[in-house]
Amino acid sequence: MKAGLFGGEMVAKEVVDVLLQLSRVLLAENDGDQLTPAQWIALRYFSRANAYSRTLSGLAQYQATTPGTASQTIKALEQSGYLERDVSARDARSSIFTVTDAGRIVMEEDPLVHLAEEVEHLSTDELLQFRGILRYLLANVDDKQPRHPFGTCRDCVFFLMRRARSGGIGAEKNYLCKFLNCYLCEADLDYLCKNFQASGATKKLAEHDSHS
Repeated sequence: MKAGLFGGEMVAKEVVDVLLQLSRVLLAENDGDQLTPAQWIALRYFSRANAYSRTLSGLAQYQATTPGTASQTIKALEQSGYLERDVSARDARSSIFTVTDAGRIVMEEDPLVHLAEEVEHLSTDELLQFRGILRYLLANVDDKQPRHPFGTCRDCVFFLMRRARSGGIGAEKNYLCKFLNCYLCEADLDYLCKNFQASGATKKLAEHDSHS
């Protein structure tokens, strides 16, 4: 359905204009800050990603940049004491990065905190629709280099929840990632994952919002 009295094309251009204005405002928030925009993105990512995704390749994929560029960002954060690395339990050739106590203190000054606070004022339905639209745009804005949005287990196609066979009300739940073929604890479900793929319901929501 065409949007508004001026037609979908006109409104679409206005939406792009607003997105550009918002992006400039967000970039301006970093002016004179102690961290670069890339370093802020990396800190936010490593604080929100699950253990399987807190890798150099995970950050590079999230930022849509090269491993070399991601490595330089990580190195700067390590030198500042904001990140620490450990050997991955799944692959001894890979490192897992964790935000340190000093990094968490710095994140209390995150220039985008107030944006998250404003977004939280939206209703749950509005948030879900907004998220679906943004995921659709991110996945389709560049045909030559499509990007799939990171997301959490709760609306991932690989997520499976099972109850104990002896269950009833209050029975223990088991959470399984079919991609990694491993069980998850409930605390893992709200972390970003580089292997995320939106469930059918989420895809349908994004398509509906993009064509309405």
